[in-house]
Amino acid sequence: MLLLQGCTGQSQTPTDATEPTNPPVAQEPGNNLNPQEQPAQPGSAKTYENEVFKGVTVEKVQDHTYRVKGQAKVSEGVVNYSVEDGHNILASGSATASKGAPEWGDFEFTVTAQKAEPNTTLILFLSEKSAKDGSSQNGLPIVLEESQPN
Repeated sequence: MLLLQGCTGQSQTPTDATEPTNPPVAQEPGNNLNPQEQPAQPGSAKTYENEVFKGVTVEKVQDHTYRVKGQAKVSEGVVNYSVEDGHNILASGSATASKGAPEWGDFEFTVTAQKAEPNTTLILFLSEKSAKDGSSQNGLPIVLEESQPN
């Protein structure tokens, strides 16, 4: 028996009721659009990670200023970042980790970015540049909180 799903033209054969029937979500290689967010322990910050970033935390230290810390396994130890609001790049730069790939190196930097429009969300993107073509890869998006500094 063949079942049609939506208007995509894809079909799926029914399986045992205990198995999930949702098709896997396709992602571009090296681009993590759904970063893993680790549950925060009481009194600790959220951490974010993907295949090349781990233990990443973001702390608001002043109005519009954030401290970013974590570990990276990136080429030549260079962590690239940008802060965007969905329309504009508001800040960008790079930081150097204590070690380059294939080892994990510690990094820390501060970034200042202010919303250009009130109804937007600030998103910090961490990434590394491809050694082949210089394109951004292994992106880790993190929504910057609007809470008051600690």
